[in-house]
Amino acid sequence: MGARPPHGKPRGRYDPAVSSPSSVLADVVAPLAGRRAWISGARGFIGGRLADVLVRAGVHVARFEGDLRRSADVAASLRRAAPDVVFHLGARVDVRRDPALDVAMREVLFEGTLRVAEAVPPGARLVHAGTCEEYGTIPAPYAETDTPSDPVSPYARWKLATTRELLRRGGDVVVARPFLTYGPGQRPRQLVPSAIRAALAGERFPMTSGVQTREWNYVDDTVAGLVRCATADVAGLVNVCGGPELSVVEMVRRIFAAAGASEALVDVGALPQREGEVARFFGDATRCRELLGHVPAVSLDEGLRRTIAWWRARGEVA
Repeated sequence: MGARPPHGKPRGRYDPAVSSPSSVLADVVAPLAGRRAWISGARGFIGGRLADVLVRAGVHVARFEGDLRRSADVAASLRRAAPDVVFHLGARVDVRRDPALDVAMREVLFEGTLRVAEAVPPGARLVHAGTCEEYGTIPAPYAETDTPSDPVSPYARWKLATTRELLRRGGDVVVARPFLTYGPGQRPRQLVPSAIRAALAGERFPMTSGVQTREWNYVDDTVAGLVRCATADVAGLVNVCGGPELSVVEMVRRIFAAAGASEALVDVGALPQREGEVARFFGDATRCRELLGHVPAVSLDEGLRRTIAWWRARGEVA
């Protein structure tokens, strides 16, 4: 578990020159200043940014660094932190449709989350990060009242089971379902950083036809949505979404153009379409807009500019 001081240098992977919180995000986090927050998954992409932003805002942040499969680790960490709000983002993220992953996903996603829920101190709010993958293959846009399809992976199955169990138990719990998020600090193998690194290196980028559409949310907007889940008068299930819908191929072309690379390097159709690809995947933002007051503040052009600048600052290309 990390230290709780409210000030000092954030421990994430963000270069302040290109990733300082916007004034909008700073205003969103301000109500938590001086309070205590506990975060699992703070070494991850979204969790790391959340932790950094909270520390900058003067929040006493405790980062969970134990094992979600161990009740003693979870209980001791939460007891020491005595948080006002618990952000549970810790997870094993692997969306492969491999039945061999089932046991590990149950242990971490389902059982680990219930350990956190049971150890949340009285009076604290639990914000649990679900996933848009829980909706499965039903037609978009996905609304919180929709009935998901059968899960397509062990990851989606146990995330959905966890959501249902938390909602069944009730209490001061918000299940936030973030949609596709990009930005500084994302794993290099993901689409946006992979395309950025190829563009900066001036290398060919083989891809599928890319006609499927996705919703694109800059990481600071996703973080703002999670924070609003902690501070708004809301409970239950809420999508964290609202970014623009754009085809994958158009997103890759936008990346190459923003990086100053030739779009001729984008080799569309070089890879076969993945089996079971969903044609349109984006969320219904009505509930998060009306209950959280959440509207994404970072445009696609600005988000790509910041993300490309971050990769340039690292000096790492493909």
